Amino acid sequence: MLKFDKEKLNKYAKKADIKFAVLFGSQVGGKLADESDFDIAVSLKDRKSIFDDLGKYSEMLENFAKIFSVSEDKIDLTDLNNANILLRYEITRNGILLFGDSQDYEEFKAFSFRDYMDAKSLFELEDKKNN
Repeated sequence: MLKFDKEKLNKYAKKADIKFAVLFGSQVGGKLADESDFDIAVSLKDRKSIFDDLGKYSEMLENFAKIFSVSEDKIDLTDLNNANILLRYEITRNGILLFGDSQDYEEFKAFSFRDYMDAKSLFELEDKKNN
C-alpha cells in the first residue's frame, strides 16, 4: 500500500499552483522493486511547463521526495501539459489522482482518450512499418 503525507501534498500542491498530480507506472501497477521510482505527472494551473523554471522543477523534486519519504533520485516528474498523446493516454489509463479536482481530471482523461483514439490508426500504421 502506497503511503505518503496527504496533508503535506495538499499544502504544497496549492502553493505550487498544481492543478492535478497523478501517480503512474510501477507504483500503481504493483510491479515494485527496491529500485522502483515514483512516476508523478503534474499539470500546472497556468499550463506552463514544469521544466520552464529549473528552480521550480528542483523545488518540486525536493517536495515530492519529502512527501513520499524517498530520495530525490526516486522521483520522476512528467509534465502533463506538454506530454505526447501516447504518454498522456498511458498515464490517464492507469494513473491514480494524488491531488486535484476529480472533475478536472476526468475531463483531462476524456480529452486524452479522444486524442489517443484519433491517433490510434497512425500508431498502428507506424507499428506495422517498423515490424
